[in-house]
Amino acid sequence: MPKLTHLIVALLVAAAPATRAQDVSIGVDNIAAFKGARRVAIDEFGVEFITTLKSNGSSAASSVSVQAELLGVSDAAMQALTDRAYADTVAALVAAGFEVVPLEALQARPEYQDLSTKMGKPSPYLVDDTDSVSKIFAPAGMPAYFQSSGGRGSLSDRNTAFNGAYGGQASALAKSMGLHFVRFHFLASFGVGSGSKGFLANIAGRSSAGIDPGPTLVANETQAQIVSHDGQRVFRTSSRGGVNGAAYLDRALRLPADGFVLEDTTSAESKQSDNVSNAVSLGLALLTGGRSRSTKSATLAVKVSEAQFNESYLRMIGAARDALVARLKSGAE
Repeated sequence: MPKLTHLIVALLVAAAPATRAQDVSIGVDNIAAFKGARRVAIDEFGVEFITTLKSNGSSAASSVSVQAELLGVSDAAMQALTDRAYADTVAALVAAGFEVVPLEALQARPEYQDLSTKMGKPSPYLVDDTDSVSKIFAPAGMPAYFQSSGGRGSLSDRNTAFNGAYGGQASALAKSMGLHFVRFHFLASFGVGSGSKGFLANIAGRSSAGIDPGPTLVANETQAQIVSHDGQRVFRTSSRGGVNGAAYLDRALRLPADGFVLEDTTSAESKQSDNVSNAVSLGLALLTGGRSRSTKSATLAVKVSEAQFNESYLRMIGAARDALVARLKSGAE
């Protein structure tokens, strides 16, 4: 590989989070909203699986794009994993000393049915972002809900999730039932994308984009949101709207890419027409663009067995869940 490509690969691998499942870092927003909570209900729960990951790079001379697809994992496997994660989360809350009101008790309330109709979507719920395509799976019998701490999703997704009026209604329902709502969301990616941009890319005169495969829980988007009795609240620091507080991963959680196999699926015709330079090295697929003005693209696949997928994500979700529940418990005391 050219020296520049070696340098980019080294930098991207060095920058990729080396976090293991036991190293969970939790941030909080207004955790005081959970003060005194003893009785809780999970009114929203989702595991969001990224199925398409996109990465773009640019410089003054060229632009490149890489798109990777997750292969080998069925919707049925993702649903089963979500059901298991939900059951484990209920058990973790009970073990932490909380009384967990069952979903059936919520569904019997007309106010919950109204909110569910306004905010929920059939599961799986497709989210098409600039950098990814994903599916949100809810436990069996529950609608799927879009959650985000930032600008992900469509305008409609964001308007619904951040609607303060819905937050106010949920808060009133929580108060009438004498409980706090806790909303869990786990954003699971099969890799991390990287791309060149800005001053250094322009100086180098080259662009680059890459995908580093491996099971990942995304920071900030993996979270437990709190709805208390305080009415709607729109956070100024994290853009979480309609809830009163949150605990969240503040650093991406990753495991080694065991069983996550990266393949270059760019057609020979595309490589020839684009004069594509690809390197699959150290688990990183890298596409580089030259100094002449051009646009290049490559396609990849990350293949994994359902057994390996299940083991990796249940382990990471379990570690994140336990850390989130522990933070909620300390906030309730």
